Amino acid sequence: MIRAQLAGLLGSAALAFGAAGCAPASPPPATSSPPPPPVATTSSPFPPRPAELRLDGVDPCALLTPAEVARLGVDQGDRFDDADQFRSLSCDWANSGGVKPEKSWIARAIVKQGADYALGNIAPVQVVKVGGFSAVQTSSPYQNAERQCILAIDVAQGEQLRVQFDNRAGDFPGINHQVACQQASNAAELMLQNLRGLVH
Repeated sequence: MIRAQLAGLLGSAALAFGAAGCAPASPPPATSSPPPPPVATTSSPFPPRPAELRLDGVDPCALLTPAEVARLGVDQGDRFDDADQFRSLSCDWANSGGVKPEKSWIARAIVKQGADYALGNIAPVQVVKVGGFSAVQTSSPYQNAERQCILAIDVAQGEQLRVQFDNRAGDFPGINHQVACQQASNAAELMLQNLRGLVH
């Protein structure tokens, strides 16, 4: 079963400082101005989401229905409970038994890292829309980009749904990176529709 990890580096730093003055010699006046509102210390590089779809407790294998799995031409998904360094849940769907063309989709529910992290991938990145949500479209730098695509979808603050399509055999009709990304996007739109039903 194909399991790939998106590699990348995106660092961020924040600097906060304050200043203090001398205390006044006389008592402060009886009335004072209200304190200014707090300044936001984090901001998203993406436009607002159409909904906040948190992935906590979501079984990624439930993101495709049996009918959708059959339509994609793959077997029922295999779940992995420790798919990365964050112990994220993932589900892999692939065809087997020598069925051609070889193809697979992977969905990973990452609840400890936002989609913005993928912007630092060493492979080329592009921000696209998938089902109304912003997504970082990229590839694994350790695989042939012409045969696979990764979508890191901004579904919730600090969380991402990562959807990957692979055709490692290179036998999918007209396969290139854009075709692979279209396949990833097609499945991701189905997953987002089903995710809305699971979290509401």
